[in-house]
Amino acid sequence: MKKVIEFYLSGDRVYSTREKAINQLYNNRGYGELKGNKLFLSLIEAAYLTERGWIQVLDGNRELSFEDIVNIGRKKDEDFDIKYIVYKDLRDRGYIVKSALKFGSHFRVYRKGAEHSDWLIWVLRESEKLRPNDITARVRVAHGVRKNMIMAIVDEDNDVVYYKVEWVKF
Repeated sequence: MKKVIEFYLSGDRVYSTREKAINQLYNNRGYGELKGNKLFLSLIEAAYLTERGWIQVLDGNRELSFEDIVNIGRKKDEDFDIKYIVYKDLRDRGYIVKSALKFGSHFRVYRKGAEHSDWLIWVLRESEKLRPNDITARVRVAHGVRKNMIMAIVDEDNDVVYYKVEWVKF
């Protein structure tokens, strides 16, 4: 049986000080954010890695299940479920996925081994209504930072369809 890496719940993220976490997850696979000797993971990353059996998350002495982590995520973000579906799909395809809050999107996505991200991902429900200004603002930001704007639409069956949105000059 492989030994999983212990992480500890801290607000809306989890952390580990284990060298194994830093080497295997951060250095080799692009998970989390390194601050000093601590590797911090978002709740979405923690849920994904828990579901895969790579980490265990402790809240005090209690081990949190995948469902526990998802429930914590739902309390902090009503769109946690659809964001998780898109995150999991992108990670399962081999991409490295990071937060893109500072770009007004949900995720920025890197090809494996790439230094810069190629895409900004904006996650939406299929039933969600959009205003043109929401779309143009995100495309403008993506264009300004030389990224492609991708809308990830999650339908009622939890299938994801990706749409690239870009400027066209006539």
